[in-house]
Amino acid sequence: MRNAMVQLCLVIMGISSIHAVRLMQTASFHVRVFPATAADKVWAIQGHDSVEMTNVQGEYYLRSINPGYWQVSVEANAPYKDSRYEMTVKPGIDKDLGEIRLQND
Repeated sequence: MRNAMVQLCLVIMGISSIHAVRLMQTASFHVRVFPATAADKVWAIQGHDSVEMTNVQGEYYLRSINPGYWQVSVEANAPYKDSRYEMTVKPGIDKDLGEIRLQND
């Protein structure tokens, strides 16, 4: 019985270690859009893949992403113009892009 408990603890520690290493290899970022009601959708683009970012009261979040080169595309409501921003995200970092101020047409 004691041997089984030790083996179970070792398996749990191994699985926890794998997940911890995996989390350290991912990244995340967030951005605020001003005015908050001006943005229709905000997309994060890497290569040929795109993900719609989650909106929480004018702040847009994207978590557990692959590090590297990303573009943020803001689809704005009229009379505001669409915007696109580029950045590089490093592993294990939660990058704050600050505030994107949308311009009028």
